[in-house]
Amino acid sequence: MLSKTETDYIIIVLAELAARWRGLPEDDIISNQTIISHYNELLRFLIHTGWDDGLSLEAELPEEFMPKEYIELAKEWGGM
Repeated sequence: MLSKTETDYIIIVLAELAARWRGLPEDDIISNQTIISHYNELLRFLIHTGWDDGLSLEAELPEEFMPKEYIELAKEWGGM
């Protein structure tokens, strides 16, 4: 299990990655895929440490780009 400080830092990074993704042109496929890949890897890591809270809307990517692990958790919370 991560400390609150570590978890908070990862959530900040996820929000920054989501903001960066939103700021990219749609035709920048390589950058879009790279950010989505890093985002999903980091969020999966967070989930596998036992974290099970939701993210703010600013920290989320569109549902089709979110990892299935997060979608499954969100369904348990009544979201997504």
